[in-house]
Formats: sequence, C-alpha cells, structure tokens
Amino acid sequence: MATEISRTMLFHFLFSGLTFTFLVTLTISFDPYFLHYCANNMGNYTANSAYERDLNTIFKQITSITKSNYGFYSKKVGEVNAMALCRADVKLDVCTGCLNETISRVKLDCPNNKEAIGWSADCTLRYSNTNLSEKLEINPQTCLYNTGSTADEYFRLRLGELLSDLRNKAASGSALLKYAAGNSSLRASERLYALVQSTPDLSEGDCNHCLDKTATNGILRCCLKQRGCRVLSPSCNLRFETYPFVEAGAEFPPPPSPLGARQKEEEEPNKSKRTPVLVASLSVIFGIAVVSISGFLIWKRRNNEDTEYREIQLLDLVEGRIDM
Repeated sequence: MATEISRTMLFHFLFSGLTFTFLVTLTISFDPYFLHYCANNMGNYTANSAYERDLNTIFKQITSITKSNYGFYSKKVGEVNAMALCRADVKLDVCTGCLNETISRVKLDCPNNKEAIGWSADCTLRYSNTNLSEKLEINPQTCLYNTGSTADEYFRLRLGELLSDLRNKAASGSALLKYAAGNSSLRASERLYALVQSTPDLSEGDCNHCLDKTATNGILRCCLKQRGCRVLSPSCNLRFETYPFVEAGAEFPPPPSPLGARQKEEEEPNKSKRTPVLVASLSVIFGIAVVSISGFLIWKRRNNEDTEYREIQLLDLVEGRIDM
C-alpha cells in the first residue's frame, strides 16, 4: 500500500476587512513499485565529504528545473555525474515530482553509495563517480510484470512487431528525445499498447541496441507469457500493456523553429510596454475568490481520481528478476 504524505495548503482571502482561511489537505502517494540498484562495488562516500556536497548540489539542480528539456537532464559537479530521464508523455510537474521522490528513495535505500540507480513509474535517476554521458549501459536490468498471463503465440507475434517498430522510431529520434509510443490490434476488439525510450545522448545504433536487448533478453527472462510488463535498464526502458497507459496530450512538443524563436523575441519588448490597469470592486474580488476555491476543489477531486486510477492499474504488477 502506498505511503501517504499529507500537505496542508493555506489560502487567505480578504473581504471587507475580514480574513477567510481555507484549509485544504492534499494527499500525495509514493510509488509502490519503486526499484533501485546500489553499486556496492563502486565504493562509498563519507558524511559531509566533498562527494556528498556535490551530490546534494546536483539533486537540488535536478529538482529545481523549470524547463522540460524533453525530460532529460545530465549534470556533473566535481566528481559526481548524474542523469535523470522522465517518461516523455508526462508533464513537467509530474516529472519533477517523480525525481524528488526518486532522490529521496535512493538516498534511503543506497545510503553513501557512490553509484546508484532508481527506477520509478515516471522517471529514472542515475549517479556515479564515473562518466555516464553517451555511454550505453544495458545492465543491470530489472522488471515489473502484470500477473495476467497468456500463452497466445499471436500475442507475442504482435508484441514483437510493435516493439520493433517503436524501437526504430525511437532510435531515429533527435539528440533531445528518443521515445516512441503506439498500439496495435489483437484478436477481436482488444489492443496492445507499448512505449519505448532511451536516453537521447545515445547514438542511434546504441539506442536501437539497448531497446533490442531490453525487449529480447528482458522479456524472455522476465515476462515472456505476461500480458503486461516493464523492463528497466540504466540507458533505456520499455513497457507494454493491454490497456492504454500513455498520458494523452502530455508529450513534449517538438523543438521551436528558429522563426518562432525570433517572433517571440520581437514580441517581448512590446509586452514590456503594456501596463495593465486593474479596477475591481469588493464584489468582484469576492467572486474571484469563490471561483478560485471551487476550481481548486474540482482539481483536487479529479487529481485524487487520477491517482486512484493509476494505482488500480498497478495493483497487479509484481517485481521480476532478470538473471544475467
């Protein structure tokens, strides 16, 4: 069961000299399927050492990002190298929230390890005292699989075709994003959904190779007869299910064109010349306050429903083991 943390948000609205205080409690759930790897053979750092300070600096930088950067972040401070990769279909706030949680979990599970990996539902975090950039790392691999099973050869045939197609699309992506998601038909009205992604610093060949090994070795050794599975490695990952799981409409937009960037620069000076003048009566202010509260409560209810739906989707997942 997910561990829950309650945060209280305090809203103040002024009306006729009175202060209205509204207490709203938000519930945030930890990812119950977080996985980690501690590289015990790479040594440990000591408390208050330069390595720990550099590592904490990187963690602060990663969790303070304000631009999507297509979900990929590569940092180096002192001796510490770090990489973070968010699923390309999640929004920036989901990405940063996932990275915050993953950092906390890795620090608890791999205390003082100089090298570690944390895999969460929406992101992957790696750090090491060795170079990580443009370096293909297939191992260690791990997986989570759906307990629903199938012996249908047609299912595995369609899965292989879909993953092969997505692998080629992702590998041919840019240096900003190597990701692909899609679906294909199965028997009757059933469909198969899949997502593949690698770190975009990899070459096309390395990305293709990573996803190929993840699909062949990972699925073969972990979830060959399962109806859903996630195979996770340091440089890439994949997932397939018989229900849609990709966040619709949340994928990162394509890079802006040079023309679009110039137009934006030209518009900025004009914006600075505009001075908005706001005139509002007490009744208007009160109306805005009521609408704001109503909108927030509606968002909270929908957010709770989305969280419950995502947790229901994951109930049948169990951790698998991939022996190398």
